[in-house]
Amino acid sequence: MYDFDIAIIGGGPGGYVAAIEASRKGLKTALIEKKYLGGTCLNNGCIPSKSLLKSAEIADLLRNKAKKRGFTFEKLTYDYSQILENSKKNTKRLKSGLTNLLSNKDITIFDGEASFINKNEISIKNRNKVIKISSNNIIISTGSKPFFPDNLKPNNKRIVDSDYVLNSKELPSSICILGGGYIGIEFAYLYNSFGVDVTIVESTNSILGFVDNEIVNELRKNYLKNGIKILESTKINEIDEKDDSISISFSNVNDQVDLNFDLLLLSTGRIPNTDNLELKNTKVKTDNFGFIKVDNKYLTNIDNIYAIGDVIGGSMLAHKASEEGSKVIEGIINPDIIKEDFIVPACIYCQPEIAYVGLTEENLIDMKIDYKISKYPFKANGKSLADDNVNGFCKLLSDHNEKILGAHIIGKGCSEMISEITLVMQNKLQLESVVNTVHPHPTLSEIFLEASLNLKDKGRNS
Repeated sequence: MYDFDIAIIGGGPGGYVAAIEASRKGLKTALIEKKYLGGTCLNNGCIPSKSLLKSAEIADLLRNKAKKRGFTFEKLTYDYSQILENSKKNTKRLKSGLTNLLSNKDITIFDGEASFINKNEISIKNRNKVIKISSNNIIISTGSKPFFPDNLKPNNKRIVDSDYVLNSKELPSSICILGGGYIGIEFAYLYNSFGVDVTIVESTNSILGFVDNEIVNELRKNYLKNGIKILESTKINEIDEKDDSISISFSNVNDQVDLNFDLLLLSTGRIPNTDNLELKNTKVKTDNFGFIKVDNKYLTNIDNIYAIGDVIGGSMLAHKASEEGSKVIEGIINPDIIKEDFIVPACIYCQPEIAYVGLTEENLIDMKIDYKISKYPFKANGKSLADDNVNGFCKLLSDHNEKILGAHIIGKGCSEMISEITLVMQNKLQLESVVNTVHPHPTLSEIFLEASLNLKDKGRNS
């Protein structure tokens, strides 16, 4: 007889959703979290960073658009420490809500670091105290952590990581951001909006290499216009830390340059957080990068151990982990259920925003899939014009049977547009369902409508 029906290691978006679903189904449930409920997203990721990015957007608006609207002031001033404190208040509020939510469920929560004794037993260490529990099924939802190159580690002096950005009350005068992925691109916008001299260094041939090329080109154009410097296909050769700056030597195929900065921000990807799980005691298999291997029901090679979220790789997104948290419990309760794949949209909260779902045009070309393409600009949309947000466009890709294969948007507010497109794709609806739906005017949602009409050669405003 086991202590629990389900034990979940990790209380992030995947883990706590799995715990709630398991409890709802009447399973005796344990949730183990070594640090903070809510995981990286809530505590030092999505939520605090988006609060800071909103403040950056306000600063950008006041500096660059207020005069056009008829607002004038002698000098823009701000208290960055207060801006930072506001982001922490939002996090605290959501953490409190999550704690209250879980406390009202029939879930036993353990504070401590979990490790496997065997496939059914877990050791939980909290300071000097160790307890052991057993469970019929165990779900690993331990998330991911920042990856740092062998020769570079944050020291919170001149070399820093994203945690530093979210907690430092002082702005540097200049910063080099190593890595042009989600995090690097968002923090570049944050710092640039507050007048920091920003340089992005990307080792591959393009920032956001996983995003549709046209979208990336539009973002690159906007960033360069705003003074953000972008060095692609560029590597760091040498670093010299000084008391008051950091000197970095860069090189690419054409050039070598030495530059000085106040800070170097490492934004070089993430790796699975499995170091202390003692997976060897279970013989759970991982891939060459350490991600846990699972089947289409999130079951590992061990018959009672499951894994979800960042720890299994793929898109490292909180909403993906949450959906997997729900799906894994469905599969445990009903082993014969047929798992349907779900489509995962993604958003990048720079300005202009980026949102996308499905295949890129480059994917379709590589896969030799015949497709149709439609683009509709934000500057042709009434709401965008009213808001002075005319940069960007929506790009739709469909097959010749009017099935949407991918959607890629750049423009302010597009993170709130992508869900409608995802709904259409997830439910295998045709374009007809979009064009037959009345969209309110003036709204950004009309951009998707117009792009859909264009695919049917029925555009009303283009």
